[in-house]
Amino acid sequence: TARYELADRWIEMQVGYNVAYRVPLLQQDGLVPNHEASVSKLYGSELTQRIAGTGMRLLGPAGQLDAGSPYARMGGAFSRLYLQSTAATITAGTSEVQRNLIAQKGLGLPRG
Repeated sequence: TARYELADRWIEMQVGYNVAYRVPLLQQDGLVPNHEASVSKLYGSELTQRIAGTGMRLLGPAGQLDAGSPYARMGGAFSRLYLQSTAATITAGTSEVQRNLIAQKGLGLPRG
């Protein structure tokens, strides 16, 4: 249901805050957050896609309208977010590249 989906996104956002806050804390302690930064980037960009998808599903066809349309819900914010969130998984390293960095640096797995 929509209620559970919204609750899931809220929980995921709280997790995302904790993941994101870890990076500057490590830097503050003089450490280099290599794989932690990759985890934060990967989690954040994929969460943004899930949030945008949830918004589009809940708003229905009107959620696809741009800000200029008088029928656009929430000022067309979710149509923009939906399109931009796809780009976020590509910029600064694709999700696959981030996963490889996490596997190598964070988990110590061989390059694959």
